[in-house]
Amino acid sequence: MSFDITVVIPYHNEEKTLGTTLELISQQTYQPKEVLFVNSSSTDGSSELIDQWIKENQGGNGCCYRNIFENTDTPSSSKNVGIRLSQTEWVAFMDCGLLFSKDWLELQVNYVDINGGDIVSGVCELSGVNLVDVCCVVQTYGYKTKRTVVPSTLVRKSVFDITGLFLENRRAGYDEAWRTSLMKAEINRGLNEDVIVRYNGVNYAVSICSLFRKMIEYSKPAVGIKNYYMPYIYTGITLLLSVSIFINLNIVIWFIGAYIFGRGFIIPVIRSKGFKVFVEQPFLIFFTVPVGFVMDSGKLFGFLQGIYFYHLGGNRKFK
Repeated sequence: MSFDITVVIPYHNEEKTLGTTLELISQQTYQPKEVLFVNSSSTDGSSELIDQWIKENQGGNGCCYRNIFENTDTPSSSKNVGIRLSQTEWVAFMDCGLLFSKDWLELQVNYVDINGGDIVSGVCELSGVNLVDVCCVVQTYGYKTKRTVVPSTLVRKSVFDITGLFLENRRAGYDEAWRTSLMKAEINRGLNEDVIVRYNGVNYAVSICSLFRKMIEYSKPAVGIKNYYMPYIYTGITLLLSVSIFINLNIVIWFIGAYIFGRGFIIPVIRSKGFKVFVEQPFLIFFTVPVGFVMDSGKLFGFLQGIYFYHLGGNRKFK
């Protein structure tokens, strides 16, 4: 079966990783018909680098490369630009800063050819590059576990006629909202675990300060997503516990003990689907709690900002 595919690649200040992305996408064993690089308001030389690369490589493998800027500044909006401008039946997504195999598209095409369906995704495997980064990974995605992601996905463009495009102006949360839309529309999303993407460098955050900022940045836009109640549940429970600790000292002791045990051991084991992270990096157990606390603090602050901006009219445009 022959597939005409448009690959959509948003980018924002990716000078350091663009070379790898361009090499991997141009050497795919199954060549797409077009590749759309969508500028998410980069302030470095990424756009110029892509322009020069296109000038030198256009037409070399029969693929059309385009560098597009339509004043978007979030991943979801930039992906939507790519979807709208694509001229093929199928659309595939990849992100800069990720490492992926040169047969990524071929594997996805073969999967659809054999199994049918209108959408198939791959998985992302994370491990971390330093102590803080590993602690973040074990508290979120899980150490060396595989999670279904939008980058690597091959989808028939007509699917978006049913689900709608990704939520606009979202730096995070749009993938979860799209997953919910697929489920409501009863569209089966295939999973090809042979397609694995990994971060080219930092997986989550390299320092406590950058972690706190990132948690705020990514938690704020998670508010206001239809049928996604976690920000409100999380905020409500946190505020309730905060009030309760002033009422009864036993609650304070219980809460601190449960939090240390949960963040320090239970959550990392559940997220990582086993004890391998502590076997491979035993000293990590001393740092999971403080890193987890920074994550929770940033997340709460981001949710509160989101609730104010979205529900109280502070600003209805999320980034």
